[in-house]
Amino acid sequence: MKDLISIDSKSKKVSDAGGTQARGFTLIEMLVALVVSSIIMAGIYSVNATLTRSYTTQNVAADVQQAVRATIDFMAEDIMMAGLLAYQEDYANDPEIGAAGSQIMTFTADRNMDGDTDDEFENLTYWLDGTELKQTDNNSGVTEVFIDNVFDFEFQYFRENAADTPTDNDLINGRDIMYYHNGGADDPLGAADRDDIRTVQILITVREPAGIGEPVERTYNTRVRCRNAGF
Repeated sequence: MKDLISIDSKSKKVSDAGGTQARGFTLIEMLVALVVSSIIMAGIYSVNATLTRSYTTQNVAADVQQAVRATIDFMAEDIMMAGLLAYQEDYANDPEIGAAGSQIMTFTADRNMDGDTDDEFENLTYWLDGTELKQTDNNSGVTEVFIDNVFDFEFQYFRENAADTPTDNDLINGRDIMYYHNGGADDPLGAADRDDIRTVQILITVREPAGIGEPVERTYNTRVRCRNAGF
């Protein structure tokens, strides 16, 4: 009899009067959790998108800055040599500035001092073709794109001022500007005016796309003293 009572008591289920048994999530709890998770994910996405946009913009800005500076440096080095000649040589055509417009400049220089300007990089043209700034070697016929996405580009030309001194010349204060043209058709200087050019100012603005962010724009300008002009 005791055995039967013992077996019967073991088979009875223990009631959960305290409500301590585990139970599942209700629909409302799951919806709340889903909403909270969505808000957190949206925040993470927004922060990540902002960081990615900033990273892309900074990279593009650095690339544009480096490209524009390199372009300006190359152009300045070449323009500085315009008109270079060897005094002991008898030239069929003296090295000179052959064209001077707001968006085009052609010049020759006897870089190797051999008495002519027929070699590579001795007869150059810099010119704007749409949004591309190009250099053409007129002796070899090779044209190279120096930089793309050019938003604005302009040459300005200056002559010497009789009142200028070695410490106060047109390279510094920009007096006696010969040519300034902002937009519209190009109107190059005539031969007489080209002979008076002593300083060339280069202005260039590049606007580069930066992904989903705003385009990056950089403007640089420099003045180049044509050290061989006038000799």
